[in-house]
Amino acid sequence: MLKVKNAYVAGEMKEMNKPQYIDWLIEEKGVVLEGTHEVQSYRIDYSDDSEVIDDWALHIRRNYIKDQDLAESAELNGMTVEQYLKKYIIPQKEEPLGSTARSGEIAEIVVSDLLEFVMGYTVPRYKQINRSGKNNSEHGTDIIGYKFYKKDKLPNEKDELVATEVKAELTSEGYDSLKKAIKDSSKDEFRLARTIEYCRKMMQYQNDSKCSREISRFLFKPENNYKIIYIAAGISSRTTVDENIILNTDGEEVKISNGQAIFFIHGQKLMDLTHKIYERCLR
Repeated sequence: MLKVKNAYVAGEMKEMNKPQYIDWLIEEKGVVLEGTHEVQSYRIDYSDDSEVIDDWALHIRRNYIKDQDLAESAELNGMTVEQYLKKYIIPQKEEPLGSTARSGEIAEIVVSDLLEFVMGYTVPRYKQINRSGKNNSEHGTDIIGYKFYKKDKLPNEKDELVATEVKAELTSEGYDSLKKAIKDSSKDEFRLARTIEYCRKMMQYQNDSKCSREISRFLFKPENNYKIIYIAAGISSRTTVDENIILNTDGEEVKISNGQAIFFIHGQKLMDLTHKIYERCLR
Protein backbone atom coordinates (compact mmCIF):
# COMPACT_ATOMS: atom_id res chain seq x y z
CA MET A 1 0.00 0.00 0.00
CA LEU A 2 1.40 3.42 -0.95
CA LYS A 3 2.11 5.70 1.97
CA VAL A 4 1.57 9.38 1.24
CA LYS A 5 1.59 11.08 4.62
CA ASN A 6 4.22 13.82 4.95
CA ALA A 7 5.63 13.11 1.49
CA TYR A 8 6.93 15.36 -1.23
CA VAL A 9 4.06 17.08 -3.01
CA ALA A 10 3.72 18.75 -6.38
CA GLY A 11 5.38 22.12 -6.95
CA GLU A 12 8.19 23.36 -4.78
CA MET A 13 10.25 20.73 -2.98
CA LYS A 14 9.01 20.32 0.59
CA GLU A 15 11.41 19.55 3.38
CA MET A 16 11.89 15.88 4.04
CA ASN A 17 10.88 14.67 7.45
CA LYS A 18 13.73 13.66 9.71
CA PRO A 19 13.93 9.84 9.45
CA GLN A 20 13.85 7.93 12.71
CA TYR A 21 17.12 6.10 12.05
CA ILE A 22 19.05 9.36 12.57
CA ASP A 23 18.95 8.51 16.28
CA TRP A 24 21.08 5.45 15.42
CA LEU A 25 23.96 7.67 14.23
CA ILE A 26 26.26 7.91 17.24
CA GLU A 27 29.01 10.52 17.03
CA GLU A 28 32.47 9.38 18.18
CA LYS A 29 34.68 12.20 19.45
CA GLY A 30 38.46 12.33 19.40
CA VAL A 31 39.10 10.36 16.18
CA VAL A 32 41.99 11.57 14.02
CA LEU A 33 43.48 10.49 10.69
CA GLU A 34 47.23 9.90 10.38
CA GLY A 35 47.70 11.54 13.78
CA THR A 36 46.84 15.07 12.61
CA HIS A 37 43.53 15.37 10.74
CA GLU A 38 40.28 15.49 12.69
CA VAL A 39 37.66 12.94 11.63
CA GLN A 40 33.93 13.31 12.07
CA SER A 41 33.17 9.70 12.92
CA TYR A 42 29.72 8.16 13.32
CA ARG A 43 28.72 4.63 14.25
CA ILE A 44 25.40 3.25 12.95
CA ASP A 45 24.20 1.57 16.15
CA TYR A 46 21.10 -0.13 14.80
CA SER A 47 18.68 -2.72 16.13
CA ASP A 48 16.03 -5.00 14.61
CA ASP A 49 13.31 -2.39 15.05
CA SER A 50 10.78 -2.93 12.26
CA GLU A 51 9.14 0.46 12.71
CA VAL A 52 12.42 2.35 12.31
CA ILE A 53 13.61 0.19 9.40
CA ASP A 54 10.26 0.60 7.61
CA ASP A 55 10.52 4.36 8.09
CA TRP A 56 14.10 4.28 6.77
CA ALA A 57 12.98 2.31 3.71
CA LEU A 58 10.17 4.77 2.96
CA HIS A 59 12.62 7.66 3.34
CA ILE A 60 15.02 6.04 0.86
CA ARG A 61 12.24 5.30 -1.62
CA ARG A 62 11.22 8.96 -1.57
CA ASN A 63 14.75 9.86 -2.66
CA TYR A 64 14.03 7.91 -5.86
CA ILE A 65 10.44 8.90 -6.68
CA LYS A 66 7.74 11.13 -5.23
CA ASP A 67 4.56 9.55 -3.92
CA GLN A 68 2.20 11.13 -6.43
CA ASP A 69 4.56 10.30 -9.34
CA LEU A 70 4.78 6.70 -8.19
CA ALA A 71 1.03 6.18 -8.01
CA GLU A 72 0.50 7.74 -11.46
CA SER A 73 3.38 5.86 -13.12
CA ALA A 74 2.32 2.50 -11.71
CA GLU A 75 -1.25 3.01 -12.92
CA LEU A 76 -0.19 4.13 -16.41
CA ASN A 77 1.98 1.02 -16.77
CA GLY A 78 -0.78 -1.29 -15.55
CA MET A 79 1.28 -2.35 -12.54
CA THR A 80 0.97 -2.37 -8.80
CA VAL A 81 3.21 0.06 -6.94
CA GLU A 82 5.41 -2.85 -5.83
CA GLN A 83 5.78 -4.17 -9.40
CA TYR A 84 6.66 -0.73 -10.76
CA LEU A 85 9.24 -0.03 -8.04
CA LYS A 86 10.90 -3.40 -8.56
CA LYS A 87 11.07 -3.14 -12.36
CA TYR A 88 11.92 0.54 -12.86
CA ILE A 89 13.02 2.28 -9.66
CA ILE A 90 14.66 0.28 -6.86
CA PRO A 91 17.96 -1.59 -7.52
CA GLN A 92 17.57 -5.34 -6.98
CA LYS A 93 20.44 -7.36 -5.54
CA GLU A 94 20.10 -10.16 -8.11
CA GLU A 95 20.56 -7.71 -11.01
CA PRO A 96 23.95 -6.83 -12.51
CA LEU A 97 25.33 -3.92 -10.44
CA GLY A 98 22.22 -4.02 -8.24
CA SER A 99 24.07 -4.60 -4.98
CA THR A 100 26.72 -2.05 -5.97
CA ALA A 101 24.00 0.53 -6.64
CA ARG A 102 22.34 -0.18 -3.31
CA SER A 103 25.63 0.17 -1.45
CA GLY A 104 26.66 3.43 -3.05
CA GLU A 105 23.24 5.04 -2.89
CA ILE A 106 22.38 4.23 0.70
CA ALA A 107 25.79 5.66 1.61
CA GLU A 108 25.05 8.90 -0.26
CA ILE A 109 21.62 9.16 1.33
CA VAL A 110 23.01 8.59 4.84
CA VAL A 111 25.62 11.32 4.32
CA SER A 112 22.96 13.61 2.85
CA ASP A 113 20.80 13.00 5.93
CA LEU A 114 23.76 13.70 8.21
CA LEU A 115 24.41 17.01 6.48
CA GLU A 116 20.74 18.00 6.46
CA PHE A 117 19.28 16.75 9.74
CA VAL A 118 22.35 16.94 11.98
CA MET A 119 24.39 19.79 10.51
CA GLY A 120 21.64 22.01 9.15
CA TYR A 121 22.52 22.20 5.44
CA THR A 122 19.97 22.27 2.64
CA VAL A 123 20.69 19.21 0.50
CA PRO A 124 19.11 18.91 -2.97
CA ARG A 125 17.64 15.43 -3.48
CA TYR A 126 17.71 14.96 -7.23
CA LYS A 127 20.51 12.49 -7.93
CA GLN A 128 18.37 9.34 -7.73
CA ILE A 129 15.30 10.80 -9.49
CA ASN A 130 14.43 10.19 -13.17
CA ARG A 131 17.60 8.32 -14.10
CA SER A 132 18.03 6.57 -17.44
CA GLY A 133 18.64 3.27 -15.63
CA LYS A 134 17.93 2.34 -12.04
CA ASN A 135 21.45 1.00 -11.49
CA ASN A 136 23.18 3.91 -13.23
CA SER A 137 24.74 6.63 -11.09
CA GLU A 138 24.85 10.24 -12.24
CA HIS A 139 28.31 11.75 -12.70
CA GLY A 140 29.62 14.82 -10.89
CA THR A 141 29.96 15.69 -7.22
CA ASP A 142 28.14 13.08 -5.14
CA ILE A 143 26.43 15.48 -2.73
CA ILE A 144 26.16 19.22 -2.51
CA GLY A 145 24.64 21.17 0.35
CA TYR A 146 24.40 24.81 1.22
CA LYS A 147 23.72 27.05 4.18
CA PHE A 148 22.95 30.77 4.29
CA TYR A 149 24.50 32.87 7.04
CA LYS A 150 21.62 35.38 7.12
CA LYS A 151 18.03 34.43 7.82
CA ASP A 152 16.87 36.52 4.85
CA LYS A 153 19.27 34.47 2.65
CA LEU A 154 20.86 37.54 1.13
CA PRO A 155 24.38 36.67 -0.16
CA ASN A 156 27.08 36.85 2.49
CA GLU A 157 30.73 35.78 2.41
CA LYS A 158 29.98 33.47 5.35
CA ASP A 159 27.47 31.44 3.31
CA GLU A 160 28.64 27.83 2.96
CA LEU A 161 28.66 25.32 0.13
CA VAL A 162 29.73 21.73 0.82
CA ALA A 163 30.91 19.35 -1.92
CA THR A 164 31.02 15.75 -0.76
CA GLU A 165 32.68 12.68 -2.27
CA VAL A 166 31.25 9.43 -0.86
CA LYS A 167 32.79 5.98 -1.14
CA ALA A 168 31.19 2.85 0.29
CA GLU A 169 32.59 -0.64 0.87
CA LEU A 170 29.84 -2.22 2.90
CA THR A 171 31.21 -5.75 2.64
CA SER A 172 34.59 -4.60 4.00
CA GLU A 173 35.75 -3.85 7.54
CA GLY A 174 38.65 -1.64 6.46
CA TYR A 175 39.35 2.02 5.73
CA ASP A 176 39.81 1.72 1.96
CA SER A 177 36.54 3.55 1.32
CA LEU A 178 37.92 6.56 3.20
CA LYS A 179 41.18 6.46 1.24
CA LYS A 180 39.30 6.39 -2.06
CA ALA A 181 37.00 9.24 -0.98
CA ILE A 182 39.97 11.45 -0.07
CA LYS A 183 41.65 10.70 -3.39
CA ASP A 184 38.56 11.36 -5.54
CA SER A 185 37.50 14.42 -3.55
CA SER A 186 40.24 16.36 -5.31
CA LYS A 187 38.18 16.12 -8.53
CA ASP A 188 35.26 18.05 -7.01
CA GLU A 189 36.94 21.40 -7.55
CA PHE A 190 36.55 20.86 -11.30
CA ARG A 191 33.10 19.25 -11.42
CA LEU A 192 31.33 21.23 -8.71
CA ALA A 193 30.03 24.04 -10.97
CA ARG A 194 28.59 21.46 -13.37
CA THR A 195 26.81 19.70 -10.51
CA ILE A 196 25.33 22.94 -9.18
CA GLU A 197 24.00 23.81 -12.63
CA TYR A 198 22.59 20.27 -13.03
CA CYS A 199 20.76 20.60 -9.69
CA ARG A 200 19.47 24.04 -10.62
CA LYS A 201 17.99 22.73 -13.87
CA MET A 202 16.53 19.65 -12.18
CA MET A 203 14.84 21.94 -9.67
CA GLN A 204 13.33 23.94 -12.50
CA TYR A 205 12.05 20.78 -14.19
CA GLN A 206 10.41 19.81 -10.87
CA ASN A 207 8.82 23.29 -10.56
CA ASP A 208 10.95 23.90 -7.49
CA SER A 209 11.56 27.58 -8.20
CA LYS A 210 12.43 28.50 -4.60
CA CYS A 211 15.37 26.11 -4.29
CA SER A 212 16.45 26.83 -7.87
CA ARG A 213 16.82 30.50 -6.95
CA GLU A 214 18.65 29.64 -3.75
CA ILE A 215 21.24 27.39 -5.35
CA SER A 216 21.84 29.91 -8.16
CA ARG A 217 23.54 32.04 -5.53
CA PHE A 218 26.47 29.57 -5.58
CA LEU A 219 27.06 29.56 -9.33
CA PHE A 220 29.56 32.42 -9.35
CA LYS A 221 32.73 32.74 -7.28
CA PRO A 222 34.61 34.95 -6.34
CA GLU A 223 32.25 37.66 -7.63
CA ASN A 224 29.60 36.29 -5.28
CA ASN A 225 31.96 35.10 -2.58
CA TYR A 226 31.20 32.28 -0.14
CA LYS A 227 32.98 29.47 1.71
CA ILE A 228 33.47 26.05 0.08
CA ILE A 229 34.07 22.97 2.21
CA TYR A 230 35.21 19.79 0.47
CA ILE A 231 34.22 16.62 2.32
CA ALA A 232 35.60 13.11 1.86
CA ALA A 233 33.26 10.50 3.36
CA GLY A 234 34.01 6.80 3.66
CA ILE A 235 31.61 4.10 4.87
CA SER A 236 32.39 0.50 5.76
CA SER A 237 31.23 -2.36 7.96
CA ARG A 238 33.97 -1.85 10.52
CA THR A 239 32.61 -2.63 13.98
CA THR A 240 34.85 -0.23 15.87
CA VAL A 241 37.00 2.69 14.76
CA ASP A 242 40.59 3.40 15.84
CA GLU A 243 41.24 6.67 17.65
CA ASN A 244 44.09 7.22 15.17
CA ILE A 245 43.12 5.96 11.72
CA ILE A 246 46.11 4.92 9.62
CA LEU A 247 45.43 4.38 5.94
CA ASN A 248 47.05 1.54 4.03
CA THR A 249 48.24 3.51 1.01
CA ASP A 250 50.59 0.85 -0.44
CA GLY A 251 52.92 3.61 -1.55
CA GLU A 252 50.10 5.55 -3.21
CA GLU A 253 50.02 9.26 -2.41
CA VAL A 254 46.84 10.28 -0.60
CA LYS A 255 46.90 14.04 -0.15
CA ILE A 256 44.54 15.73 2.29
CA SER A 257 43.95 19.36 1.38
CA ASN A 258 43.94 22.16 3.94
CA GLY A 259 40.42 22.65 5.27
CA GLN A 260 39.15 19.38 3.81
CA ALA A 261 36.63 17.69 6.12
CA ILE A 262 36.95 13.94 6.72
CA PHE A 263 33.90 11.82 7.57
CA PHE A 264 33.92 8.13 8.46
CA ILE A 265 30.70 6.16 9.05
CA HIS A 266 30.71 2.55 10.10
CA GLY A 267 28.60 -0.22 11.57
CA GLN A 268 28.31 -3.97 11.79
CA LYS A 269 27.29 -5.87 8.62
CA LEU A 270 26.01 -2.80 6.80
CA MET A 271 25.53 -4.66 3.51
CA ASP A 272 23.08 -7.06 5.20
CA LEU A 273 21.29 -4.08 6.73
CA THR A 274 21.17 -2.36 3.33
CA HIS A 275 19.51 -5.36 1.66
CA LYS A 276 16.97 -5.57 4.50
CA ILE A 277 16.08 -1.90 4.06
CA TYR A 278 15.93 -2.00 0.24
CA GLU A 279 13.64 -5.04 0.24
CA ARG A 280 11.20 -2.96 2.29
CA CYS A 281 11.37 -0.10 -0.22
CA LEU A 282 8.87 -2.09 -2.31
CA ARG A 283 6.13 -1.93 0.29
